[in-house]
Amino acid sequence: MITEALGVTLMSVLSNDFKQSEPTQYLWLILGLRSSLFLIDLGIELISRSLSLLANSGHLFLDLVTLSLTLLAVWIVQHQTNLDYQKISAWVSLFNGVSLSAISFLMINHSIEHLRVSEPILGFPLLIGASFNLVINSVTLYFLYKDDLDDLNLKGIFLHGMADVLSAISVMLSALAVYFFQWFWVDAIAGLLVALIIFGSALVLIRSGCQVLQTKAV
Repeated sequence: MITEALGVTLMSVLSNDFKQSEPTQYLWLILGLRSSLFLIDLGIELISRSLSLLANSGHLFLDLVTLSLTLLAVWIVQHQTNLDYQKISAWVSLFNGVSLSAISFLMINHSIEHLRVSEPILGFPLLIGASFNLVINSVTLYFLYKDDLDDLNLKGIFLHGMADVLSAISVMLSALAVYFFQWFWVDAIAGLLVALIIFGSALVLIRSGCQVLQTKAV
């Protein structure tokens, strides 16, 4: 996931190897794209009552927080202040990991409830939201990799972004099932899948943050 990759990126930013202007410009571009996607998902979720879009909105919000913190870290590094950057990044990773875990548990609970009692979902708005997710996530990957950048951090974001595209595909499939066949339970399955992917990212972030803090404590 983008959040997991940005946690790794933040670690590298704070060790002074991410000062180049080009990667920073890509992060600003991703921030703009994903901010737009968050607002679209949130608005369409309120209309369609889709669990998969709700899960994606929660994940996107934390992506935006992590992107903003990463860009703040770049600014701090460029101004060369005397702070313990790695320790800050570790706490940021822990915060994101715990927040993602909470969101994933809530979404898993809601998904199970909706599997037990299926509720009607508006298929057409969900289909529009799924289309935006797939397009914007694909465009994000294109801008990250179109110049075949050698920056390992951006490559990491690209690879984890593939998971976002897969999540978008699952939302798209659920939207098609709801729109054409009124299989409302498929949306709950898609929401559960997205929640499990989010939880996997949360575990990686928590582990990374704990490892750095343990190293600093020695």
